[in-house]
Amino acid sequence: MDIQKIPIFKMMAAKMHWLEQRQRVLAQNVANADTPGYVPQELKELDFRKPTQNRSFRLQLATTSEAHIPNGIQKTAFGDEQKSKKVYETSPTGNSVILEEQLIKVADTAADHQLMTNLYRKQLGMFRIALGRQAGG
Repeated sequence: MDIQKIPIFKMMAAKMHWLEQRQRVLAQNVANADTPGYVPQELKELDFRKPTQNRSFRLQLATTSEAHIPNGIQKTAFGDEQKSKKVYETSPTGNSVILEEQLIKVADTAADHQLMTNLYRKQLGMFRIALGRQAGG
């Protein structure tokens, strides 16, 4: 029995993968906090009502200069990175990354990932019990 074919596991795995991609985007925002003209990116929220088939999970890197190496740019199927809609402050260089805001998002994403990991573990334990095996081993 392949547990990845069970819808609840499929959804949890998709959510965990989305959270991993979001962490990458947020890390990119933090890394570019001093880059002139950089606008923070965000992933669209994962919607479980849409089918999860044919999703690819690739990260698009921002090109802030024409001199950057091309062709490393890819889209995420989670909802294409988008510029943050709520820009509260912008530095004189045009950078609108607010480190505190990004770090709060990083902490929230890490907590959500931990929650999904715990739920996944609990679901596996319930399957083991239902199949007559010990939950701990």
